[in-house]
Amino acid sequence: MNQTLSASVSARFAAAAQTYRQESSLQRSVAEKLAATMLHPDETRSILEVGCGTGFLTEQILNRFPLAHIDALDIARPMTELARERLGECGRIRWHVADARQFSPGTDFSLIVSSSALHWMTPVSETIKRLAGMLQPGGNLVSALMVKGTFEELHASRMCLFPDKTAPVCLPDAEEILGAIAAAGLSVENSRQEILQERYKSAHGFFRSLNRQGVTGVSNTGCKLLNRTELHRLAEYYDRQFAAASGGVFATYRILYVKAVKGDRQQ
Repeated sequence: MNQTLSASVSARFAAAAQTYRQESSLQRSVAEKLAATMLHPDETRSILEVGCGTGFLTEQILNRFPLAHIDALDIARPMTELARERLGECGRIRWHVADARQFSPGTDFSLIVSSSALHWMTPVSETIKRLAGMLQPGGNLVSALMVKGTFEELHASRMCLFPDKTAPVCLPDAEEILGAIAAAGLSVENSRQEILQERYKSAHGFFRSLNRQGVTGVSNTGCKLLNRTELHRLAEYYDRQFAAASGGVFATYRILYVKAVKGDRQQ
């Protein structure tokens, strides 16, 4: 991740720290599903969580792995502060404010986990390569991340109305993620995709929710943001084209769950 984009991501999520949990029921659900796939709770002693946010997954792994010490890191300090405040002082958790690609833990981990975070750490191939280097032989990388197809209605609306303005969020596709994992020397043990649809009262409500999650404003190089008039046109178009049968509008999220191993797990 270049420094400009890294700073943008950090600033947006820092600004959204106080409202993130209220708007992130989907991310909470994804974290719970991801935690349920994690095995060997009594064997795992060292865990790195990348992009801990306000602690959805941190809480899950703290309870699931009673013997493990956890290094939880996030690029946005207010996020880690809220997570620490909510979970209380715990001798098994060390909190870090850092970019995962520059993090130097001084040790390797038996498990690295990340939920709803790796897709922001572009290029994702470099991030995964760095994480693979922190894994012990036989250790696992377990992650859930949003991939291409997420917000497809929003991207289609924007492309129709403003084709000369690139979208502010460009997510990797699933094959890119799986390829990056293999290129980093890890073997995929299993992967699956889940397509979820969330309903919002209106397009404006959807856009507001994204803003309160820290999603909007995370820009690609050369991204042209919409002005207020254009955003209003976009909302009107979205309301017409993507009305939910039960009222309001819907938005699609495509989630990739993946578990990879470094070498062979020792029996």
